[in-house]
Amino acid sequence: MFSVFKNINQFAKKWEIVDLLAIFCARILPYLMVLFLFFYSIYTQYFYLFVYAILTGLFSRFVINELVHLFYKRQRPAYLEQAKVLIPVPKNSSFPSGHSSFFFGVSFFLFFYNAYLALIFIALSFLVGVARVFCGVHWFRDIVGGFFAGAISAVIIYYLFTVYLLFIF
Repeated sequence: MFSVFKNINQFAKKWEIVDLLAIFCARILPYLMVLFLFFYSIYTQYFYLFVYAILTGLFSRFVINELVHLFYKRQRPAYLEQAKVLIPVPKNSSFPSGHSSFFFGVSFFLFFYNAYLALIFIALSFLVGVARVFCGVHWFRDIVGGFFAGAISAVIIYYLFTVYLLFIF
C-alpha cells in the first residue's frame, strides 16, 4: 500500500492548482456533501433520510472506527520523511479513515433510498478519500477500511431502525 500512497502523493506540491483542488476535496467538499443532503432531504420532504444517513456516518466513525482503534493503531504517512503534507495532520490513528468511514456510511445508507444519489455520493466519498491520500494524511488502505466500515454501518443502522425498531423508512 505504500506504493499506492507514493504514486498518489508524489504529485503534491508540483502544481498549485492541483494542490488547491485536492485541499478543497479533502476539507471543503465533505461539508458541501452534508449541506446538499440536508437541502435534498428538505426538498423531497423526507427529512428522516438526512437523519438516518448522518446517524449511519456517525455510527461508522465513532463506533466502528473506535472499536478498530482499540486493537489496531496505524501511524499516518505524514510522519514519513518523503511524504508531502498539504493539510493539518490529525493526531488519532490513521486506520480506518474517519472521513471515509463517515461519508461511505452516509453513501451506502442512501442505497436504501435512492441508488443514483448513492452512487454519486460514493464517487464523491472516494474523491474525498483520495484527496486525503494526496494531501499526505492517509494511506490508501485507510480509505479502503473506511469504505468497509461505512458499508457495515449502513446495513446495521438500516436493519436496526427499519426492521427491529420498526421506524417507518
